[in-house]
Amino acid sequence: MPWSVLSQKMQEKIAKRGFGSPTGVQKEGMPQILSGENVLLMAPTGLGKTESTLLPIFDMWLRNEHKPISILYITPMKSLNRDLQKRIIWWSKELEFDASVRHGDTTQYERGMQAENPPDLLISTPEALQSMLVGKKLRAHLSNIRWIVIDEVHEIVASKRGVQLSVALERLKELIKSRGNPQPQIVGLSATIGSPKDVAAYITGDEKTKIVDTMHVRGLKIVVEAPKPVDDDYKTAPQIFMTPQTAARVRRIDQLMKEKESVLAFTNTRESAEVISSRLKVFDSQLKVETHHSSLSKDFRIKAEEGFKSGEVRALVCTSSLELGIDIGSIDFIIQFMSPRQVSKLLQRMGRSGHTATGMSEGVIISSDPDDCFESAAIAKLALSGKIEPSRLYSQSLDVLMHQITGLALEEYKIPLERAYEIIRRAWPFRGLTIDDFNAACMLLQKLGMLWVDDRYSEKPVVIELRRRKRSWEYYFENMSTIPDSRNFKVLDVLSNQFIGTLDAEFIALHGSPGTGFIVKGQAWRILEVLRDRIMVEPMKGVEAAIPAWVGELIPVPKNVAQLVGMMRREISSMLLDGKTEKEVKQHLKGNYPVNTDVAAVMVSTIKKQEYGRIPDESNIIIEHAPIEGINNIVINSCFGSLINETLGRVIADMLSIRFGSVGLQTDPYRIVLKMQSGKVDDVVSAINELKPEHIKSILDTTMPNTELFQWRFVHVAQRAGVISRNADFGKFYLRKIIESYKGTPVFREALHELYEEKLDISGAVGLLKAIKEGKVKVSVAHGLSHIGKLGILPRYEVMAQEKPDIEIFRIFKERLLKTKVRLVCTNCGSAVTYIVEDLPKEIRCLSCKAKLVGVIYPDDMDSEIIVNKSIKEKPLTKDDEEQLEKISDSAALVASAGRDAVVALAGRGVGPRAAARILRRPGRGDEFLSDILREEQLYSRNKRFWR
Repeated sequence: MPWSVLSQKMQEKIAKRGFGSPTGVQKEGMPQILSGENVLLMAPTGLGKTESTLLPIFDMWLRNEHKPISILYITPMKSLNRDLQKRIIWWSKELEFDASVRHGDTTQYERGMQAENPPDLLISTPEALQSMLVGKKLRAHLSNIRWIVIDEVHEIVASKRGVQLSVALERLKELIKSRGNPQPQIVGLSATIGSPKDVAAYITGDEKTKIVDTMHVRGLKIVVEAPKPVDDDYKTAPQIFMTPQTAARVRRIDQLMKEKESVLAFTNTRESAEVISSRLKVFDSQLKVETHHSSLSKDFRIKAEEGFKSGEVRALVCTSSLELGIDIGSIDFIIQFMSPRQVSKLLQRMGRSGHTATGMSEGVIISSDPDDCFESAAIAKLALSGKIEPSRLYSQSLDVLMHQITGLALEEYKIPLERAYEIIRRAWPFRGLTIDDFNAACMLLQKLGMLWVDDRYSEKPVVIELRRRKRSWEYYFENMSTIPDSRNFKVLDVLSNQFIGTLDAEFIALHGSPGTGFIVKGQAWRILEVLRDRIMVEPMKGVEAAIPAWVGELIPVPKNVAQLVGMMRREISSMLLDGKTEKEVKQHLKGNYPVNTDVAAVMVSTIKKQEYGRIPDESNIIIEHAPIEGINNIVINSCFGSLINETLGRVIADMLSIRFGSVGLQTDPYRIVLKMQSGKVDDVVSAINELKPEHIKSILDTTMPNTELFQWRFVHVAQRAGVISRNADFGKFYLRKIIESYKGTPVFREALHELYEEKLDISGAVGLLKAIKEGKVKVSVAHGLSHIGKLGILPRYEVMAQEKPDIEIFRIFKERLLKTKVRLVCTNCGSAVTYIVEDLPKEIRCLSCKAKLVGVIYPDDMDSEIIVNKSIKEKPLTKDDEEQLEKISDSAALVASAGRDAVVALAGRGVGPRAAARILRRPGRGDEFLSDILREEQLYSRNKRFWR
């Protein structure tokens, strides 16, 4: 299709802009948009989706007179606004229209100017639209909108932002209709969508929408690699605090970055991006590589983007922050570090390379362990086949509902309840909203003082009206963002008192129990104590018992990927059982899957190591079990994806805990791991057999509210609903009382709904259980742990340093202990002095009276000094005073008998007179003596939580 379908003026400006022939997406998309109907346009990043939409809209705008604001462009990120603004400004100057940007950082002055002198085209975020809808002056201008463009639709509809936006669009359409104007044309732009019809309905309210899918216009070339360590990697690994296996992967990334002109290296987490970027600079100090992720400052991100676009930066190590269509110039190659976990993620990331209409998107997945190799191969195969997992679209959310009801009341002073209900029900996520749920939300808003439900009419039929109140404005504007406020806990090493990093509240809710091991910044740590705003930890040996601190960030692996992994396992097993040689199987894998020889070798080796000859696959669940350190580990090998396994695992664990007490649970896309102190594998099988599909949700409804994860979610929902202030601070006991008082309300139900939407898949678990009952999925038991079963006991992690050796732990402890301050108080005369441990005199005596009965206290413990002096002067002491004096006297007795060594022992964290006496009875001195103090510190840290 030539540009001639557009007006002569547009053609002239297109030529001036330097555009050549239309791209495939422009050829297919522009005629549909020019028809005036709603359109969902799907195309890879960089093929001109934005111009495919804006050029025909500009053309239609030129042909008729339109009042401002006539074009609304909605993007999910402020950074996209910045990028769009640069491109649109050129067109605005050439076509003589005004364009402006509105988001959370827009100044009050700019907002005032937009209300007084509105632009023809406004770029906005979903949240900014919420504020404009209730603006007195801006509302009048919004009623002129003729075209609405929603960019990066796939990013929006997967969260509560999508629910909020879908209702806002219905409110906007209602406003336009009330002013007698025609309904606007809606165009959605997206990269990869697995359920285009549902997504189209999501943004248009189920109106007629044309779907234009141009995902086929660019080729895709991808291969999965698993670099093997070479001699240099074993030499390099200790220098960069990584295993040789990870060093090999980083070396391969370094090699690819040097071979290509411009590279994006995607990681799944911010921590991995930071670690890999820093290690690459160690490999080659001349390599021009920068890091890009959402936790970095705006200025740093912009600098990295501009450096990459200009060619000063050769490569960016990034997270999903660069999945979206931010213009950073031409990209030659994509590296995905470890499995992207979803087909849509891989396609979005790979689509960033080959930014020409005929360019080939080219990239590589650098995989790690056997699970990762299988998973990466499955995702790459599905991507090449164009088989994208169904999109998970966020359904109705009751906290968003409450916010939107309030918004409608702000728009119209007295809005009939029935009319508000119908407007919201037109939004796709609320298509199944019942009048009872709507009424419950209204009544809770009235109880909270956000709304007045006016039902005082005596006429028949009764017309119930919703009226805003004074607090409505404050509540509405405080809760325009559906993104929860993130609370972080500082992680402190008790050995060195050093700040290590931070963990978010969700990780603490899930895994924050004392004794739990986790990995952060390349080191394994054990939680000793969780305090108000910090976590006390100690280094731990052996990463196999540790959870990656970023596990909460990982997106779930869908069922279709896990099922293909099972099919691949069965395929390899069948070939080996049929007598095929390893070489023949590897060749088959390379011919049918996008993997290299190293990955094929890992896959074949994994299946050969299965001692039982039975392979857990897409239709066979194998339950294995073996005791490890007194705990019965039961592994349910289940290739049904992250969410189904998590759902079924929680229900089984809940059922077993009633009989056997606490049951540990760990899941991944291919396993459910149960850890039981009592109970046997037969009990697990019985639980599965007894469980009825229709009981899954009722069990979760009963047990989930008792979890810390639910409590954490409840807080965020309650804040968005106005029940709890966003800056409120409260303890767990008070929180439990609030939860109990709101049981059964929309807030309580929404906290559960949020968990079910994001963390679980109840319908999928019900389907799996039905398949088991019908014999379509077989369940069998094998004794011991197979190779694949053991992989479930060892957690997957992205970047891991070598374990910190005992000698390093001791060095850090010794340095801290010797720098510790202690205060010595004489129990004879009461005088006191403070020392640093390494500066203690050889002989410990009171400097004033020369007595040896000198007690050891903390440097700032003035209360203990007062108690000693009260005792010396024979003043009355309280019971608490007497207990404290006894401890000081015991320490003084130790100092009198053991001298300087007693003070050193008592300087240890949590080491009291009894523990110090045990240490001093042991024969060792020097470093052996200090090691004894370290062991007592660790014993104190582990047991402190049990003390009352």
